[in-house]
Amino acid sequence: MELRRGTRGPVLVLDDGRQLTLDSDEESIVACVSHAHMDHLSGMSSGVALMTEETRLIFSARGARYRNHMPLQLGGSVRLLGGDVTFSARSSGHMLGSAVFSVDLDGLRLTYTGDMNTYPSVLHDPAEVVSGTDVLVIESTYGSPVYRFAEREQVYASIVGWIRRVLEEGKVPAFEVYAAGKAQEVIALVNTSLEVPVVVSRAVGRVAEVYRRTYPWLDFVVEGTREAGEVVRGGGFVYVSNRRAPTAWRSEWAVATGWALTRTFPGYDAAFPLSSHADFHGLLEYVRSTEPKLVVTVYGHSATFARFLNRTGVKAISLDEKPLIRMI
Repeated sequence: MELRRGTRGPVLVLDDGRQLTLDSDEESIVACVSHAHMDHLSGMSSGVALMTEETRLIFSARGARYRNHMPLQLGGSVRLLGGDVTFSARSSGHMLGSAVFSVDLDGLRLTYTGDMNTYPSVLHDPAEVVSGTDVLVIESTYGSPVYRFAEREQVYASIVGWIRRVLEEGKVPAFEVYAAGKAQEVIALVNTSLEVPVVVSRAVGRVAEVYRRTYPWLDFVVEGTREAGEVVRGGGFVYVSNRRAPTAWRSEWAVATGWALTRTFPGYDAAFPLSSHADFHGLLEYVRSTEPKLVVTVYGHSATFARFLNRTGVKAISLDEKPLIRMI
């Protein structure tokens, strides 16, 4: 059995040559699709695409519709390939429906984190640790020691303070954020911290409607609707969009992304380091809690994170540096 670097994510190659893909967009007998961000869209040409129902619904709301979808809810398991392989899903804490997948076969448990967050947010609990993991395939987007985020409550307080100031100045606080995940977190933060209406772009609204199935208390109106028109005429609202566009009202624009920790965003009035990924220390703690025999790092700073783990006595390989790993 081998693990190789695929077109987007890892590919597990069985001894008989059959493939299981992990967020990799190529043909396989079973594809594990970890969450509904478009850079992880995969498995449409596979025999079966395993994902949570929330992931399928969010992809559908974004125009990507699966015909080969097999639902696997968080906390659940399914046996496939004649019962020889067991697939299980646990929450990755990254966004609604995001999953850490474990694959059990031939006495080995491989766990793939997908994108994950190890800290609680206003919407999600931290990523779940999968006990008994032999091989941990872990995302390393922020796998460099330079990435240490402030406590989330501290970042939340900064965002709320900025919103209050902008509103007091008679302007609209506007956020340009990812349409899926980050936008809904900002909506939830405003809903739980301020008594201020939220207007969202259409793309954000389509995904937020899926979130409402799980969080019925989410309160927002979609631009272009009669309800949104009434809110805009009344003033004193927050605008959440997936893209920055000219508005009819005076506004200040902010971004909310983990990259704000190390990058500048010219032309924006504020940038908040709010990430739905684990930072370096969160990744390190997840590895220590999982206690795998081997760590395979993928995405982002995978090489840096693997080198650090090896220096601390944890056997680790970067799939970016070694694109083919013999597992057994």
